[in-house]
Amino acid sequence: MIKPIAVALMLLTPSAYADVDLPAELKAKIEAVGINPVSAEKSPVSGIYSIFSKEGTSYVTSDGEYIFTGNLFKVKGTEVENTTDEFISKGMRSYIEKLDTITYKAPDEKYVIGVFTDITCGFCQKLHSDLQSYLDKGITIKFIAYPRAGMNSMIARNMASVWCADDKPAALTRAMKGDGLPEKQPTKACMDSIQSQFNAGNIFKLSGTPSGLSLKGEPMVFAGLRDPDQILNSLKTANQKK
Repeated sequence: MIKPIAVALMLLTPSAYADVDLPAELKAKIEAVGINPVSAEKSPVSGIYSIFSKEGTSYVTSDGEYIFTGNLFKVKGTEVENTTDEFISKGMRSYIEKLDTITYKAPDEKYVIGVFTDITCGFCQKLHSDLQSYLDKGITIKFIAYPRAGMNSMIARNMASVWCADDKPAALTRAMKGDGLPEKQPTKACMDSIQSQFNAGNIFKLSGTPSGLSLKGEPMVFAGLRDPDQILNSLKTANQKK
């Protein structure tokens, strides 16, 4: 059984996703009971919509008479597939693609992952020191800022200065190595960028850094430091399931 992705959606903003594809009458019904949809699609079950909202993930019948929450599983012989994971993963991907991530592109790209990172995190620094090994295996990495001490911390401000640099990948590499920070003070726009990325980490319910997910191919989520071979094997396994 696939372990459900733990996600809170309280920090989503309506602009984070595409237009909600719901009939107007149905949308009005669920909003009347306190569900504010930001993304929706027809579920694998006929007559039921999957709803991605500030309040969480839920399902609603097409007439709006019944709403339920939890995970929706598809039975495949003796196996079960958590279709809710895939729905949440798509929502997270959509959100992350709109963020100002710092990208290190693999020369022969086969996979793309998003990694939440903190420049003061020892395991994040370890991952970064091995960065070339991930790239050599065809794994492009998009780093997402997640200052663990919060947005009012000096770490958040320091990370904003990295994201404000003219050469962001070089600035992030120097910061991870402990070789200093850009001299330029972060602008409000850079602080806002870090805030948006921090929000994404809270949506994702991080248990620590580094953590992340696949941004291309089949859904795959990981928490904690994984070496290049472990990440590659997880990505391969996820993409062999369908």
